[in-house]
Amino acid sequence: MFAESLFTKAAAVLSAAAFLLTGCGKPASAGSETSKDKMSFLQNECVVFVGEEVDVPISYQVFERGVYVKASYDFGDNPCGVTISSTDPGVASVWAGKVKGLKEGTATITLASNQIVTSGKLAVTVKKSGTAPSSFTQDITQPLTADMIVLPLGLQTGMQSFDIDKRGQFYMSTEDATSMRVCALNKDGSTIGADMVLPSGGHGDGFSMEQDSDDIYFWTSGTLGEHTENGGYSGGKANDPDVHLICRHKFKAGVTEYAEDAVECFYLNDNGARFADVDTEHDVLALWTYENNSDYIYIYKLSDIRKASKVTKKVTRSSHNQGKEVSAYNLNSVKAVARFSWKRKGVTTGDTNAGAVQGLCVYDNRIYVTSGAKSDEATLMSVMDFEGNILQKLVKVGVSVDKQQLMKLNLSSDGTFEPEGVHIRNGEMYLGFVGDYPTAGSRKHTCIIKLK
Repeated sequence: MFAESLFTKAAAVLSAAAFLLTGCGKPASAGSETSKDKMSFLQNECVVFVGEEVDVPISYQVFERGVYVKASYDFGDNPCGVTISSTDPGVASVWAGKVKGLKEGTATITLASNQIVTSGKLAVTVKKSGTAPSSFTQDITQPLTADMIVLPLGLQTGMQSFDIDKRGQFYMSTEDATSMRVCALNKDGSTIGADMVLPSGGHGDGFSMEQDSDDIYFWTSGTLGEHTENGGYSGGKANDPDVHLICRHKFKAGVTEYAEDAVECFYLNDNGARFADVDTEHDVLALWTYENNSDYIYIYKLSDIRKASKVTKKVTRSSHNQGKEVSAYNLNSVKAVARFSWKRKGVTTGDTNAGAVQGLCVYDNRIYVTSGAKSDEATLMSVMDFEGNILQKLVKVGVSVDKQQLMKLNLSSDGTFEPEGVHIRNGEMYLGFVGDYPTAGSRKHTCIIKLK
């Protein structure tokens, strides 16, 4: 059904054809050191729908010249005699590297072999058929290579998010002490004109372009109340009394605009949206909002949102446009495609604080969340469908894993690498990162990576 979204396919995940299998549990070539090859699960739990057949998400590594290297594994030939078993084959059956959902329930998948080291368990939840298959497939565990870097750039002010238009130009959001800023960039990283400044735009992490538009529009959140020191987060805090809108701005280099100056404004609740992400290819708008002290995801059809009735809100800040009335589309007056409570703990690193989430994007009928801090072992990604099912959970993003490679490619001087945004455009996934935090005064290295 949507195996490509549920798991990264085993062969693709392990860089098929990158290494040849030469046997199982063979001795290492250096000295008397010996070690067995090993296989484990890429994740600990997953969701499969009734009737759906997917690849078991495994990591296979062979021991060569004293080190482990990733390799592909052919479950058809099964050279290492790996047995995959299910605690309840009536719920989830397994064979030849595949797991199939047969009826609603749960089962645990295990690996066993006399020739290699196997470890881990995969908890499978089988549900009734959910949303339609996704059109998008991506191996997010692939290692970093130089040709994946599509925008290398050194910035004193770190990127908070980015996006790309159909011309291939990049747009980057940053923040200063009080304002969100947006700049346009050529493919070589050179800037196009001056920054657009949004004093009420917040942190800049919830930033999304209309990728296929002839004109340049972007979506973000904007407050009608006092902007907070250090920019604040795009959606504000759950108990923030200011009204936050979802804003659609036309990009204008060198211009300063407030939320009420946007081309169009949309109202969901006074907290607005921490992230507003648009997928014009599939007519989708995704919003992450705070509601009743909980986190919620709302999904709308872009073609429906202007059918909403209007609501009037007033600017309450004292510094600019106080008392000005703003007419906004009331999203509560149109039907959402989906709405569900999102328990961040479990799909992000750390606890449930907002700082763990570094990027959220929607593409087709999946929501992709990146999380992690600058010094973490790796950036993590989780994937949800429009029913709130977690399809992939905390999978390591491969381009962030090899710290020596990051330093070799001059993306980080000390191996630190913080995720800052994720977008999928025309079937290709782009990831933003900021590296270099070694000493005061050092430049942060901002880059954008396109996965293969």
